[in-house]
Amino acid sequence: MQKVVKIQSFVRAKLQGEAYKSLTQGKNPPVGAVKNFVHLLNDSDFDFNEEVEFERMRKTVVQQVRQNEMLEQYIDQLDIKIALLVKNKITLDEVVRHQSNYGGHASSLLANTAMSSANHYDLKALNKSSRKKLELYQQLFFNLQTQPQYLARLFKRIREQGTAENECKRIEHLMMGLFGYAQKRREEYYLLKLVARSIREEVDACQSLQDYVRGNFFWTKLFGNYTRSPRDRKYLRDLLGPVIRDNIIEDPALDLESDPMQIYRSAISNEELRTGRPSHRPLDIPRDLAIKDPETRELFIDHLRDLREICDQYFVALEDLLQRMPFGLRFVAQQSFDALRQRFPREQPHHVLQLVGTWIWRFYLQPAITNPEQVGVTEKSLSPLQKRNLGEVAKVLGQIVSGRPFGGDNIYLQPLNAFVTESIERLHHITNDLISVPDAENTFDIDEYNDLYAKNRPTLYIKMTDIFAIHTLIAQDLPSICPGRDDLLREIMQDLGSAKTNENEMVAAGSSDIQMFLTPKLHDIGDPDADVKALFMETKRCVLYIIRVQTGANLLEILVRPPTQQDEMKWQSLLREDFASGSNTKGAYSDVNMVDVTRMSYYDMKRNALENIMHLEHMGRISKHNYYQDILNAIALDIRTKSRRRIQRQKELEGVRLTLSNLHEKAKYLDQQRKSYDDYIEQAMATLQKTKGKKRFLMPFTRQYNHQRELERAGRVPKFGSFQYSVRQLADKGVVVEWKGHTEREWGSINLTISCDQVGIFNIEGSRGHIQIPGASAVVPIEDLLQAQFEAHQFINHFEGNLRLNVNLLLHLLYRKFYRTQ
Repeated sequence: MQKVVKIQSFVRAKLQGEAYKSLTQGKNPPVGAVKNFVHLLNDSDFDFNEEVEFERMRKTVVQQVRQNEMLEQYIDQLDIKIALLVKNKITLDEVVRHQSNYGGHASSLLANTAMSSANHYDLKALNKSSRKKLELYQQLFFNLQTQPQYLARLFKRIREQGTAENECKRIEHLMMGLFGYAQKRREEYYLLKLVARSIREEVDACQSLQDYVRGNFFWTKLFGNYTRSPRDRKYLRDLLGPVIRDNIIEDPALDLESDPMQIYRSAISNEELRTGRPSHRPLDIPRDLAIKDPETRELFIDHLRDLREICDQYFVALEDLLQRMPFGLRFVAQQSFDALRQRFPREQPHHVLQLVGTWIWRFYLQPAITNPEQVGVTEKSLSPLQKRNLGEVAKVLGQIVSGRPFGGDNIYLQPLNAFVTESIERLHHITNDLISVPDAENTFDIDEYNDLYAKNRPTLYIKMTDIFAIHTLIAQDLPSICPGRDDLLREIMQDLGSAKTNENEMVAAGSSDIQMFLTPKLHDIGDPDADVKALFMETKRCVLYIIRVQTGANLLEILVRPPTQQDEMKWQSLLREDFASGSNTKGAYSDVNMVDVTRMSYYDMKRNALENIMHLEHMGRISKHNYYQDILNAIALDIRTKSRRRIQRQKELEGVRLTLSNLHEKAKYLDQQRKSYDDYIEQAMATLQKTKGKKRFLMPFTRQYNHQRELERAGRVPKFGSFQYSVRQLADKGVVVEWKGHTEREWGSINLTISCDQVGIFNIEGSRGHIQIPGASAVVPIEDLLQAQFEAHQFINHFEGNLRLNVNLLLHLLYRKFYRTQ
């Protein structure tokens, strides 16, 4: 009996395996195979929890990125202030004030109201106008994400205007924030579509291939940010790590020098170190004689042999791991190739392919070879010799990538030309395979209409300041971004109005960081097949339940069989099983809006399915001739896609966890850097307290003595002092350069009083005797003077622009009179 049970189990397992194979690999899976695996379409508690966990971690990544950015900005500003402090020997009041704005720990950056507010965005605090603006911003960002032509035109304008590098960096961060740092499948898809569209915009503007090669495009900066992900770092580590470790790191004596002169001199040096006597060989000889030296020639040949071997290992690794290369890079390379072929049809395909290969090398692979520690390929820093060796390897690989053998510039590397020529052809095949990838829609299982059907709207975590910065950016170049007068984006921008006005209105509701639910303007975005798709989706769902209730040889046989009372009971049992209360488990196709089958009898549900099938057949989507097998094929495809989606989600979760880990490591490093600055400030503060001096002695009956007595009698002595000079005195010191409306002969009878009653805030007043001159009053913060000095401004104007002062000499006077500098 036990043997019979084992045989039955074996047969059942075999049949189950065959059924699954027919589902995943067969063209027309039978009804039984689809029925057996229909449960794979259900969204389980595990699926639900994974989605919740991923969404939570994605939000955390965005917050951590911003926190690190703010911490870096704080450290940069503090670094400048400390440098000015050291340079000018001033007290620490201004530095400490900046420090106090921060609060002392990285986590408090987002909580400190002086730098940003961490309150959740309070929708209740919004009035009707602000709510409308928020909805418009949600529409704006949805369109910017899903309609790549807008930002692609903006990127082109950025290049044409020669935008400064720091501004490009700011825009790059804004764009990555707009796409959620590509942490989610949807956002990554749309970011890659934007890069692809930007490539086409730039290629169409080029008059020749050389224009494209020489171009400095903004999309490469944005894509460079995207490829700094943990996924790309892991791939580069897997690709280059073994080659560099086995050949460069584990052989510290390896020398790949290809210059015979350097090899010759190194051989002489080694000989003298070994023997302790001067070499009989002359040190300064021409290269053609150096190569004839037997030891030099032998070493030279060994070096070239090692170079060829390491380069060959690189190509082997590239061939083996090509299918694991991140899709984003391969997709962008493919889009570049297609765009160039379309724009320059007369160019040879192999030449265009070689240009794409050159871009991949320079953009992605060469930096990882020459600086492996910066992209995580190696953990430790390399020695100068190891760096030089990698430079020699990169020189040979770069020559292969260029598609040309070594010429007169590298005459001593010409013995490698046979290997170079062979490798050029080899690289051609690799590049051709590299760009052979499926389209982004199949890879990400997304199309441009997904957002219209999904129950859950796409979310975006974004800073309020970034919202208005993007608004301003679009508004500045709106004519270029939207050439058409009736463009949808123009309509949204017109309704939004001024970014500055919106900022003043919406910031009152609190928050610097909000969650937006992006929405399209549905009347302008439509899928021509939307009704058919919705009908087909609803039909698939009904068919799924029908084949679980009734059986038959094919779908047509099941559909024409009349339902019985037993079928009705089975249907009710099925509903209770699939839609039990208190469970997060959802039935198949639960993320799509459609008719509620839970309220229908089996008879009504089957009648609804048959009516839908008649409509679909009339439209030509399915056929009775193959027993409506097209519906089963579509369900089988959905089951396979659902499985791939679960695998994709696991990869996304793994990627976001790795990203968070790296961000936490960076936060630790930045926090250590901040702590070192804070320690310096605290130590300097202690020193400052010890060096405070006693009250200065004033010579009786001098200008300053009389000024001080007068202030004391009036009871308005400034907290940190007040000093009076004639304009002539300050002009002689070089502080006063010009005072319009007053001739130099008058300067001796006009006084300037400089006082300080608040830390870092100085008051400058002009007077004749005891009468103040109208308009001759100014409040001068020390920050303004330090900023002017930092920006190399020589002069600063006050008194309505009439009084010109020398910045450095005024600072010198203030330090001497108001600060302890010794």
